[in-house]
Amino acid sequence: MNKLYDFLKCMIYASFYVIVIKTSMDFYEYKRFPKLYEQNSAPWYTEALLYSAASLFVIVVYAVLRGIVRRKIKKG
Repeated sequence: MNKLYDFLKCMIYASFYVIVIKTSMDFYEYKRFPKLYEQNSAPWYTEALLYSAASLFVIVVYAVLRGIVRRKIKKG
């Protein structure tokens, strides 16, 4: 159970890191090549927002699972 608890903790941290890295890469690409985004009808950060929302859902699921595992560890 402790290994599962540690795994879920690592997955939550990794998901946060991926969100930060992906958003940073999108922002860098927008600043580096702004002409690519002029023809799009949506703003440049739409993809980053959708990716962050999906990742946030995964983080919430992992956090709930981590809470369940923590309760089982405390009970014995």
